[in-house]
Amino acid sequence: MPLDPSRTVAELKELRELTGDENGAQRVAWTDVWETARGWLRDKTADTGATEEIDEAGNQWFTLRGASERALLIGGHIDSVAPRTQQLWIASVLPPAIPPESLAPQPHADFVPRTAVSVGPLLILLALAALLLAPLHWWWRRRGTPRPRPALTLLGDVAPPLERWSDAGETRAVAAVATLRLRALIAARLPAAHTGLDTEEVLRTVAGRTDWPQAELGDLLRSLDEARFGEISFPDAIGLARWADQVGPRLVPEAA
Repeated sequence: MPLDPSRTVAELKELRELTGDENGAQRVAWTDVWETARGWLRDKTADTGATEEIDEAGNQWFTLRGASERALLIGGHIDSVAPRTQQLWIASVLPPAIPPESLAPQPHADFVPRTAVSVGPLLILLALAALLLAPLHWWWRRRGTPRPRPALTLLGDVAPPLERWSDAGETRAVAAVATLRLRALIAARLPAAHTGLDTEEVLRTVAGRTDWPQAELGDLLRSLDEARFGEISFPDAIGLARWADQVGPRLVPEAA
C-alpha cells in the first residue's frame, strides 16, 4: 500500500468522529468506546491481508508477512486517558528531615601538616644500583675490542642442485626452477611477456617474434606446466631443464 499522508489525516478525523466528543477522545481502555476503536482498526487492516492476534494483556497485534524472514515491529496506542483532572497523592520515601538546630556543631578543620621528605631512601637505592652495576661494567671493560666478523657471502648466484633434486624425486622443484629461469629470460627479452602471465598468455604475447622457435617454445612451456602441476610425477624433469637451457640462447633480443 503506497504512502498517502492525506489518507492518514482523514482516518484520524474519522476515528475522532467515531470515538470522541466535545471533551476530546473517549477511548479509555477496557470501555465500550475503546472496543469500538479496536474494531475500527480491525476493519481498516482487513484488506491488507494482515492477521490479528490479541495477547493475554489485551494488546492487539497485526502481522503482515512478506517474502523475507526479517521482521519490522511498529507499535502505538489507540487508547486515551480519561478527560478529567486526576489528583495524585505521592508518599515520600525519604526519611523525615532533621531540623538544622538539632545538629551538633562540627569541629573547626585546620590545615593538614605536610610530612617531611627525606632523600635518604633515594641515596640508598643509588648506592645499591652502583654496587650491582660495577661488576658488569668491569666485565664489559675486560672483554676487549670485539673481533670483526667475516662478511656474509650472498648465495644468489649459486645454481640449484637440479641433478640431486631429480635423483631424490623432487621433479616438481626441478621443473619450477627451469620454468622460472625460462620465464625470466622471456620477460627480459620481451617485457610484455612478464612473469605474471600464464603460459597461454605468454605464448600469445610472443607470437609476433617470428625469429623465435614458437612451436618448440610452446611445447616446452606446456611440458613444464605439466611437470609442475600434473597429478603424477613427471618422468624426466631434468631433461626438461636441459631443454630449457638449450632453447634459452635461441631467444635472441629484438633488433634495435
